[in-house]
Amino acid sequence: MRGEFLARHLYTWINPVRESHIEQICAVLKDDGVIALPLDVAWAFICDAASTKALERIHRLKPEHPKTRPFSLICSSVSMASHVCSIDDQAYRWLKKSLPGPYTVILQRHASLPRQIKDKRREVGLRIPDDPLVQSIVENFGHPLAASTIPAKDGHFGNAHPSFGSEVIEIWGHALDMVVDLGQESPRQETTIIDLTEGQPRLTRSGAGDPAVFGLSS
Repeated sequence: MRGEFLARHLYTWINPVRESHIEQICAVLKDDGVIALPLDVAWAFICDAASTKALERIHRLKPEHPKTRPFSLICSSVSMASHVCSIDDQAYRWLKKSLPGPYTVILQRHASLPRQIKDKRREVGLRIPDDPLVQSIVENFGHPLAASTIPAKDGHFGNAHPSFGSEVIEIWGHALDMVVDLGQESPRQETTIIDLTEGQPRLTRSGAGDPAVFGLSS
């Protein structure tokens, strides 16, 4: 019946995180659901990274996103990330310095990744947001989530990312299962993208995170 009703608009909080809400969110994700929620820098669509159905739904929401470019994977910790990314000692030191934080770090995939989420990508865009709500969701869910920043649509939001959950509901509510809302304005920023696939950090995109953490200038 998706498409006939608006997504559930769930207002929650983070001090402390409400466990019953986390359980409801994870139940939706486990049922091939697609959720919108504010990450540390911008609103994003998220789903189970192992759900082909949910990933296809996000692609329909973002047809401009090339299917050849996988969505970022959200982990709750570097320990969880080590099961989906190949992290050597040097990369581990960079990650411990920068995460959680507003960075997307590009790493080679772990050899077991295709068995975990049926994904043959060679590289992983890793995110560990500095956000207790998101970290609690991923920890409860038990494995990484796929995420993609919500774009502007048809000139809404002044061609910027949405700021509030009410805006997300207005434009995408018919195509989502749930909008998780803290009732706060989103910073509407992009992450800083750092490529670690060749060992030494390389700045791919400047954003909210200071590249100096990786010894780079913006």
